[in-house]
Amino acid sequence: MSISKTEDVFNLIKSLTKAEKRAFRLYAGRIQDGDNLKYIKLFDILEKMKNLDESQIKQKMGKIDYTQYSNLKRHLHKQILNSLKLLHKEKRPNLFIREQIDFAYVLYGKGLYMQTLKVLEKAKKAAYKNHTDFSLLTIIEMEKMVQSRHITRTKTEPITNLVNEAAHCAKALFTRVTLSNISVRLHRYYILHGHSQNAKAYKKVEKEFKKDLDKVDVDKLGMMECVYLYQSYVWYFYIQNEFEACSTYAQKWIDLFKADEHMPTRDINLFFRGYHYLLTSLYNLKKLPLLKIKLAELDTFRKSHYKKFNPNTQIIAFLYVHTGRLNKHFLEGTYQQGLKTIISTVARIKRYGNKLDPHKILVLYYKIAWMFIAAGKPQRAARYLNEIIYMQSHSLREDIQSYSRLLHLMMHYDCEDFYLLPRLVKEYDRYFEKVKERNAVQIRILALFKALADAPILERKAIFNEYYHELLKLKEDRFEQRAFLYLAILPWLQAKIERKPIGAVW
Repeated sequence: MSISKTEDVFNLIKSLTKAEKRAFRLYAGRIQDGDNLKYIKLFDILEKMKNLDESQIKQKMGKIDYTQYSNLKRHLHKQILNSLKLLHKEKRPNLFIREQIDFAYVLYGKGLYMQTLKVLEKAKKAAYKNHTDFSLLTIIEMEKMVQSRHITRTKTEPITNLVNEAAHCAKALFTRVTLSNISVRLHRYYILHGHSQNAKAYKKVEKEFKKDLDKVDVDKLGMMECVYLYQSYVWYFYIQNEFEACSTYAQKWIDLFKADEHMPTRDINLFFRGYHYLLTSLYNLKKLPLLKIKLAELDTFRKSHYKKFNPNTQIIAFLYVHTGRLNKHFLEGTYQQGLKTIISTVARIKRYGNKLDPHKILVLYYKIAWMFIAAGKPQRAARYLNEIIYMQSHSLREDIQSYSRLLHLMMHYDCEDFYLLPRLVKEYDRYFEKVKERNAVQIRILALFKALADAPILERKAIFNEYYHELLKLKEDRFEQRAFLYLAILPWLQAKIERKPIGAVW
């Protein structure tokens, strides 16, 4: 086991709650042999460490060779997972269902066929109730195996029902896989490219979307298949900048969960995701009153169920609620209040650390940077923009990375760093050429800052006026509108023309 695996064990231990650590010690304490004592000792060492130090671990473990040390780490990791599975199986239906399937295999191996069928029936009821179709197909296929190989005195009608169940389940799973394939491909496209940039990209996304959708009979879908269908539509319309349709399907997605009182808590993360895209669409449509209502709904649900959230759900709840709050401040123009929200947002980012993926951090940093600029504190935006501009994964959301560079120019102008503008304009012009992320709005904004860098102070107002009206015309082009969603260049220019804070004009 490599040092990266040591990090895996360390990070797993650090993710444990007090109750989970107590449960592990009780679980591990059942056997008191030498090996057991050693891996508990390793657990205690790692649990007390603030930062991982491999040499310190080996020193505290005493005489231990490389192979034994590797085996201990592997064994410790496995036993922690086993204890967590036992602790959470009653809270997670999928764990309970899989456990029943395991019991059925054990009973079948003992030749206890009728007991096997009873356990499988119990597991099947839970699978139907919780819409876990993948486990359901395993259960049905095992039932068919028992019925076909042994005399169970089962009547013809139940056997016929079993065959029909298998056929229906297989068809539902094919549909679900097809729809989830559409969704994951659209998600990947968005992560790499963002919204459709032109008519060619629009038609490409449309073709790919409709090609697989034709394989699905949308009139014969179960609940979860409908959720996946709506999720695919949300992604499609979101990428195509059609936010009215996107918000419609996001609301349908949410309504499906609300139709079953148990569903929101069975898959909270998917429920939250529907709200996230509804709120984002409402923000892009500038529907402030409805955004406030839906954000309040999400926040109320979050607060009332927070004690039941696992760490992953806590992170997702933070991301979606805080993104919604920042967007609300942007629409309201309450930038000073937004700075107070940012304090909490940044604290949460630090708390969750490496559990947040780079894409989500990138989006939050971009919003934080713009909030500082809009609130009249551009110098405080520098850190967050630099994090985006100099991030290692340059293939991630090229659109956000491009607009961050334009926002960086706006920040430097507000900080009166005029001597840097010519160099930055040239540098960013080369960047846009390299990544092929270049549209008419970006070209005009680069030209704006080039003109500002060379112009005397008294001529700058005329330059602001000229480019303001040029960009205003570009806003009518549907494929240029996405630039204005990410970059509030028009309010910024208007504020400069009228010599007012951005909050007074936007």
